[in-house]
Amino acid sequence: MNSISNKFIALLLVVTVASIALNVFLLSSLKHSYVTAPKDEYNSETTLLKKENEKLREEIESLKRKIEELNRSIKLTTKLGDNTSNANMSSAKSPAVNETLLKELAYLKKERETLLSKLEALNLSYREIKNRYDMLVNQYQKLRDEYNKLTQKYNELATKYENLSQSFRILKSYRASAIKVRWYEKMAEKRINTSIYNKELYDWRLWYISENYSPQMKGEVANKSIARIFAAMVQRDLQYNGDLYRSMINDWLKDHPARNQVELANEIARLFYSLDHIYAIPGLDEPNAELPLFPIELLAYGLGDCEDHAMLMAALYKTAGFRVAIIVLRNHVAVQVYVGGRWVPLEASLHEYGQKDMPCGFYATITIYDLENEFKARWGGVKYYYVE
Repeated sequence: MNSISNKFIALLLVVTVASIALNVFLLSSLKHSYVTAPKDEYNSETTLLKKENEKLREEIESLKRKIEELNRSIKLTTKLGDNTSNANMSSAKSPAVNETLLKELAYLKKERETLLSKLEALNLSYREIKNRYDMLVNQYQKLRDEYNKLTQKYNELATKYENLSQSFRILKSYRASAIKVRWYEKMAEKRINTSIYNKELYDWRLWYISENYSPQMKGEVANKSIARIFAAMVQRDLQYNGDLYRSMINDWLKDHPARNQVELANEIARLFYSLDHIYAIPGLDEPNAELPLFPIELLAYGLGDCEDHAMLMAALYKTAGFRVAIIVLRNHVAVQVYVGGRWVPLEASLHEYGQKDMPCGFYATITIYDLENEFKARWGGVKYYYVE
């Protein structure tokens, strides 16, 4: 019976150790799976790891109970051995020695040694498993912290990527619109080569300037006169070319619709700065020397100074339905537009000399308030005159 009990205990211990080894293997596999698993499998893998962790805890508790049972068996065996020794001593006093009791004592001592050896082996296995378990828990926590950091970094990069993608789509859209509206520059070239242009614009300009300006004019009188001339030139140009500007604006707004007056004003500014024209040095490389250009001429030539750019900008805003005024300062001309219940001055000459094509990143994002700030930075505090 003792032999059967001993084999049963040994079998139970083998099964227990095999179960623990299996759980350690599963934990290692789960750790490897955690490291390599894709993001969308993380939750399921974590749940499985927690379940295996609970199973391991149960196995450890079961092992503790078996060790306690072995300890109790050892104590019982020790007690039986002591009792048998006492009985043996008593039997020694008698003539007859109980051979059966001596054999039982020897067997119990041997079984006790075997159990102590197994207990030590089990304690060693327990410590190894406990250390392995603690190490796995520590590795799991490190991996979880690393995963959280990588997830946060991924989310930040994903946000940046989405912002950059959106910016790229906007820039691409505005660049395509700029290329489209530059077709109107060729149309403008055709118009300035007609008899209507020569008679109604070119000849009219010479007459109107001679009637309203004299080199003898100085200071305030000269500036007011110049402002009136430029305003009249815009009005005259719109009589013959307003349809061209209207078509150009409509094509632009198909790609970049405006929901309110401020957005419309911003889109006109972007349209203006997307056009292919260069800032000219006054009196040096202007197409008509010192004569101010009509808006249609700047659109055709792609070359002009501050008053030429200001008049083209004014023509576009007036075509879009805004109240517009030409600003004349000392040695400079700009535009102001009535938006949001107030006059907003706009700088129309941000082109650098020799710069033929403004960067797409500039005209795709420019606003009237950027142009207002630029005007104030250059000309703040300077007295100016304007004429609608």
